[in-house]
Amino acid sequence: MESTLRIEQIQHFVPFDELSEATIEELMPHFRYHQLNSKQILFKRGVEDDECHFLLSGELDLADDQFNITKIHGEEDENFLALDSSHPVHRCAAITQSACSFFSIKRQYLELITTWSELRQSYEEQDEEADWLEALLTSRLFNRIPPANIQQLLMRFNERRVALGEVIIKEGDSGQECYVIKSGKAVVTRMNNGKPETLAAITTGTLFGEDALNSALPRNATVTMSSDGELMVLTQDDFNRLLKNPVLEYLNEAQLHELIEDGDTGTIVIDVRTRQESIAHPLPKARNIPLAKLRSELPGLSPEFVYVTTGEARGEAAAYILNEAGFQTKVLRFDEHLSD
Repeated sequence: MESTLRIEQIQHFVPFDELSEATIEELMPHFRYHQLNSKQILFKRGVEDDECHFLLSGELDLADDQFNITKIHGEEDENFLALDSSHPVHRCAAITQSACSFFSIKRQYLELITTWSELRQSYEEQDEEADWLEALLTSRLFNRIPPANIQQLLMRFNERRVALGEVIIKEGDSGQECYVIKSGKAVVTRMNNGKPETLAAITTGTLFGEDALNSALPRNATVTMSSDGELMVLTQDDFNRLLKNPVLEYLNEAQLHELIEDGDTGTIVIDVRTRQESIAHPLPKARNIPLAKLRSELPGLSPEFVYVTTGEARGEAAAYILNEAGFQTKVLRFDEHLSD
């Protein structure tokens, strides 16, 4: 039997068939190559398994609880999925019928890789090898930052190596840093009714983790690496001084009234407090979009308007998100409430 694992063998199987040779090469340390002789058990029915297994060569039987047998041949085209991997607890037993070779990978890692691969197919195609700095500096947000700040910002980043499966930020935790992906991939999830919901797949040049720095609220999502990689890390103090403060514009109630009356474009006031807060203490003429829902509401906003955010620290966080998305935004400062 073969004693080494080759990239082309891995690419025969889903989801690795969608990955480049360079990406597979990065994943190599996470694969476990192993062999079994004939009439040996790979896994038992009813036993939890933290790995997923792929048959490279040989023949084995999958036996379910009714003793129905499904024969799997390593060389057949139909053998392109992990063996009995739909549940962490095996529903079949796997028994080799000849000498067999396998590669295995942690189930957690496979789910991350699969999720990232499928999500990226729904996005506009991007160059995964693009320089992280080029991707960052050409973003809408960086168009609003003074050149001198950009130079200082790049000097303040610290590089950190990260691994497949590593949780970079966890939903509910406090935040003291934000991150840019220098190389690698990650998946963004959020708990929904007690279960993790996948929100996005991110890659080179993506800035994340800044929401908690803006609002002083707990992290609103979890980011987990779906490959090995490198992150550029920025502290909260440097983020505020070099990124956040330069892009925020403020106005008072009198200036808001003038903007509404005399501005060349329409003005929309957005109250980013929770719905309950907005109902209890309404702000006249303001549209309520809670901060937690603002990113999902961005597609429904028009760049033809000027947006004025309220809600103290949350208002600043909302303005940053809107600026990052390319909208013209100001933050309202007032004592008690908006006047009619």
